Amino acid sequence: MLLATAALSACGDAPSAAQQTPGSTSAGDQEVVAEVGGRRITLKELDAKWEEFDAAERNRVTQLLYQNRRNMLDQLLGDVLIEQAAKAAGLAPDVYAQQEAAKLVQPVTEADILEFYNQNKDRANGRTLEQLRGPVKDFLDGQRRLQAKAQLVDNLRSKDTSIMVMLEPPRYTVELASHDPVRGEATAPITLVEFSDYQ
Repeated sequence: MLLATAALSACGDAPSAAQQTPGSTSAGDQEVVAEVGGRRITLKELDAKWEEFDAAERNRVTQLLYQNRRNMLDQLLGDVLIEQAAKAAGLAPDVYAQQEAAKLVQPVTEADILEFYNQNKDRANGRTLEQLRGPVKDFLDGQRRLQAKAQLVDNLRSKDTSIMVMLEPPRYTVELASHDPVRGEATAPITLVEFSDYQ
């Protein structure tokens, strides 16, 4: 858990975060993280030990770190696209986003409210549709506004050919034993691995 916390906290510092990603092959792997009796322990050695001790947890943390970075990167890209579009329109970014997203918002209908209420009736604690109509409508309105903003960003992204994402997803080397079940040629350039519940 301490390693997971350290890895996630690295997100706040861009250069070191890239170096400290578990599974990274950058120069950061040679960073010395401890020394004892003149013996230096590198980040690469530490990650190798983690892999040996608990490969599943290391892979989970690696994937979690990547997914959070990718989510934040998508948000940053969206912010930049809105800023650029707002500048071209001569508007402040928040004003532009509000105006353009408003054009994409789907209004909440009575049928939407009824459907949501029926799907969540077990959480209503005995309250009737009449009692919850206002809160449900407010909730759905908020959801629709978020969806509209996401749609606005998608529209802007589809028109911008300059976007390049260099953040690499984690990759794992899967060792196959000679007795593992396989299909196809052993020399195939790609190996697909299917996970099951067996140990």
